[in-house]
Amino acid sequence: MKSKTFLLLMAVVLVITFLSCEKDISTTLNENPNITIVCGTKDPLNDLKWLSDEMKLWNFSSEEAKMKLNGIVLFEYKGNQVIEVQCSVCSSLNIHQYYCDGAKLDFVTSPNSRARYDDYILKRKEIKILYGTKIWK
Repeated sequence: MKSKTFLLLMAVVLVITFLSCEKDISTTLNENPNITIVCGTKDPLNDLKWLSDEMKLWNFSSEEAKMKLNGIVLFEYKGNQVIEVQCSVCSSLNIHQYYCDGAKLDFVTSPNSRARYDDYILKRKEIKILYGTKIWK
């Protein structure tokens, strides 16, 4: 009887352990077969360290984040892929745009920053929502 109880207890512990393991944030790239490579990878959300870190910063994988609006959107701007991190708690719309290498597009401190941001908004082309919900225009 003791061995059955022990085995049952071990099975419960193993199940709880497997269920509590953190999972990678899943991508939606395979929903659109036309776009398979983003910034040189099929899984940019996990393979681009800077993007993965940014998502962790905003807690995109937490239960709380699932209730908020968050999104990662891929754009093309002036021949470059641009990844925009959109989140409901982000304080500004013009500081969350990144090139593939993680460098930010500077729409704050550069000369004519407002005009550059307006140009970005007008000329960018939305390619794909990589994660979550697009919340900014």
